[in-house]
Amino acid sequence: MRIVFGVFLLSLLIPLIFIETSIVHGVELFSKDEAPFGKSYDDWIAEFWNWVVSLSAEHATPKPGGCLIHESDSGVMLMNSAVGGTHNQVCTISSEQGILIPMWNAWCDTSDHRGLSDEQLTKCAREEYNLGKIGSEVKVDGVPVAKLDVTMSMISGTLDYKIITMQNVSEIYTKGFNITYPADSSFPNAVPGEWRAGSHGWWVFLEPLPPGKHTVSYNVRVFPTGALTSPGVNPTSSDITYLLNVT
Repeated sequence: MRIVFGVFLLSLLIPLIFIETSIVHGVELFSKDEAPFGKSYDDWIAEFWNWVVSLSAEHATPKPGGCLIHESDSGVMLMNSAVGGTHNQVCTISSEQGILIPMWNAWCDTSDHRGLSDEQLTKCAREEYNLGKIGSEVKVDGVPVAKLDVTMSMISGTLDYKIITMQNVSEIYTKGFNITYPADSSFPNAVPGEWRAGSHGWWVFLEPLPPGKHTVSYNVRVFPTGALTSPGVNPTSSDITYLLNVT
């Protein structure tokens, strides 16, 4: 009797299992070792930060029902997760465009870190601005596709990095790149002009979604740990949802 019941229960669960995995497997992600659409992650991230700093305060502020997004021929970039708060955006994109999602990221540049090499700028981004307890999750159509849970802190001048979860996440230490601040950048202390920069952070890069209506959401929770003294580390909480019409 137990065997019969077990078989019956399994027959009920099998369709649910296949429904769940078909949804998850329907979302493909680029790995950190790939060059999405023939362009390296370094170049994608350099373009992302140049877009972010190019925005004026007005354009950098998400509007309810607006579409804060950056498009290139083969990809779109979603808003910086450091924006804080809850935001819903409605956008139309192509089924030939990948989607770059910033889980949590930082950069340093020579406008206020004079004399640093490219490698030192990337290290600065990691060790000054990416410290703390960091949690983030990405969902597509309500299904989790990536999760991040890490803690980074400086102990006696040495980076202590604990990874609890890093599922389908690309952690990128970029090469150096040029970053250009306009006169009306939303960053109040930005010095207009072109500077060298380096970045470190965690990303998810979705391959193109099929035509139709899709929801892409991501959140981030960042909390300084007790040992932190870096002025670049601030508590941050963001919940961001994009309602995408993929054509």
